[in-house]
Amino acid sequence: MRYGSKLLAAVVLAIAFSARAAAQDAAKPCVPCKSTGRIACPKHPAAQCALEDEVLYCSVVADCPVCGGVGFVACDRCNVAAVREKIENRRKWIHARGPVLKPIDDKMGRPLRKAETAHFVFTWEMDKLKIDGQLADPHEGLHAYAARMEKTFGDYCSALAIEGWKLEEKCWVFVWYLPKDQEEASAKFCDGTSPRGITFLGLNPRYSVCGNKKYFRGDDELHRNVVHQVSHLLLSHQEPMAWLGERKSGWADEGLAHWFEEKVSGLCDTYCHHESPEKLDFEGGKYRLGVRKVVAKDTAPSMVDVTQRNADGLDAEMNALSFSYVDYLLSLGGEKFNVLLKKLKDRVPVRDAVQEIYGVNLMELEARWKAWVLETYPTR
Repeated sequence: MRYGSKLLAAVVLAIAFSARAAAQDAAKPCVPCKSTGRIACPKHPAAQCALEDEVLYCSVVADCPVCGGVGFVACDRCNVAAVREKIENRRKWIHARGPVLKPIDDKMGRPLRKAETAHFVFTWEMDKLKIDGQLADPHEGLHAYAARMEKTFGDYCSALAIEGWKLEEKCWVFVWYLPKDQEEASAKFCDGTSPRGITFLGLNPRYSVCGNKKYFRGDDELHRNVVHQVSHLLLSHQEPMAWLGERKSGWADEGLAHWFEEKVSGLCDTYCHHESPEKLDFEGGKYRLGVRKVVAKDTAPSMVDVTQRNADGLDAEMNALSFSYVDYLLSLGGEKFNVLLKKLKDRVPVRDAVQEIYGVNLMELEARWKAWVLETYPTR
């Protein structure tokens, strides 16, 4: 009995020691996964794996036999059930999403580099590009622009005080390096042709553009352009769906697009209805400075004139003035301006819509706008 008691005590001590050691081991931070329950897929650069968290689907990694497009695999040391389940569910979703997006590839006759986010399907067939001062490879470039588009969507909703907007159809955006791809994609996705860029507005919002150095000097200019055009897509897709540019409200359509474009780097140099080799320009893209100058000199065309034109009837100066009208009206509240946009889409004359929403006629609105410009815009 004494021997048996000693043996039992030894077993109990061994179990206790083992449990204590296991508890201590479990309490130690996991080095491979940093206690997150997952590790970067060994098939891809670790820094790029983190990018996959920002998108729903990425064709670059979607067919990876190890991570299945997730960018991460479960950590076997931690074996966190919830993390493992989340990774497996995402693998299944990515696998199912591939065939849904395949028709885009089929139209161009080859697999395309594309990503899907909450509000966009973004195709990026560009080479290396310096983005934010760093040379980005094509995969990194795809993710950088996909993230920028989601930011644009968020900025758009914030500026117009829109909450919970679910698009009827996601915006499709295509950026090509080769001119022949742009020409082909324009016809197949946007129902038209353009060597530089073309939009398809309304229910199925799409934009296709050739992003090489023939048309864009670098990332900043391309970024401004895509933001400008995506703003058009979003505005046309908003209920009631319509293109304001052809309803004598080109000022609102172009002005709002310039307003978001200017947020990128303080410049505006995108002119949608200008295909000639000579680039349009107003004050080197510094709209605020230029608008203040014409207001101070009292040489600007009247607001009554500018707000009666279609988008293709606006010259460079009128584009800048349109930006400034929108800038001023947004300062009075995004919700009010959003109501104005809807009324213009419903073909309510601008003079009547302004009177109803802002309580002034166009001449009084113009006087207030001019005073605001002189007070708030830079002189140099």
